[in-house]
Amino acid sequence: MYNLYQSDLRKDIQTKIYDKPYFTVQLFGKEYFWLIKEKKVWPFKTKWLQIMWVEFPTDKDYVKSELKKLQKKYKKEKGVIFVQLCLLNEIIRFENVGVRSDNFLNDMRDMRLQIRKQMQETYWLETAFRENMPQANIVYDITKSDEELMSEMNSGCKERVKKAMKKWIEFGVASPDQYDLFYQKRIELSWMKWFNIIPQDQYFKLIRYITQNNRGNLFTSTINWDIIAWSICLYDKHRIIYLYWFSNREYSNIWGHHYLKFKIFGHARKLWMTYVDMLGWAPTWFPNHPLNWVSKFKESLWWTKIEQYGSYDLIIRPRLYKIYKLYFRLKHKE
Repeated sequence: MYNLYQSDLRKDIQTKIYDKPYFTVQLFGKEYFWLIKEKKVWPFKTKWLQIMWVEFPTDKDYVKSELKKLQKKYKKEKGVIFVQLCLLNEIIRFENVGVRSDNFLNDMRDMRLQIRKQMQETYWLETAFRENMPQANIVYDITKSDEELMSEMNSGCKERVKKAMKKWIEFGVASPDQYDLFYQKRIELSWMKWFNIIPQDQYFKLIRYITQNNRGNLFTSTINWDIIAWSICLYDKHRIIYLYWFSNREYSNIWGHHYLKFKIFGHARKLWMTYVDMLGWAPTWFPNHPLNWVSKFKESLWWTKIEQYGSYDLIIRPRLYKIYKLYFRLKHKE
């Protein structure tokens, strides 16, 4: 399975763009790199460790033994409250929800809730209150021709792409003098949708890194020289990763972002890419999940959805964990 979170590309982003170190740990017979996360909650500084894309073995006793070792090891580390484990283990994968029945949706929800219960009762792991890795993901197979992709779109998306084509929208790559405008638009979107974005200096480092090292680009769709949709994509091996995007609401009636996404697929195919990784999606049948508004945009083509276990916290200091968890929830209600 493809693994962005433990890839060399992810390590480069951590060190060259975020200017932060990463560390390695042996867990379940494999080496993973992990990150230190810190947050100042006046007058205290909280610290937790994050290990992304971990694979749980099937031997329960072995898993429990390894988790106890991990807990013991970081109990000696000053200030560490918990270790967050983001698990790649799959619950299920399926194509384009051909089955939208209530039974299917309810079964999906029940399976996830049962896994959460099992993780807590068997391994003492709390479902993470900070979701740093999506619980589900989708990928598009772009080895198909434009005609095949068009035929597999749902009727709404197909009509929107066709409508955009009739408006003479142009697809292209952003020039350096347009980079700042994209960032300002992302700020506006983050205020509207209540999500965090990376600082401006890190954003420019990211753009320079991916464009100078052929690891990605900032794509645009324009009409009459106005940019109506943008997307930063990463290149990693045979995948193009849909990282950040923005759509100009002034042109929402001509569906420039659907057109942009469709054209990116064709561009990626010319680069010998085989899949587009949309990176994050809400878990099935959790209507209040914060990624639901993004998920609706991603449902327009024939996709494969991968439901994963998600993120769990191995608690190191129970009292501090409860306090920080309460602080986090109160903070995000503001």
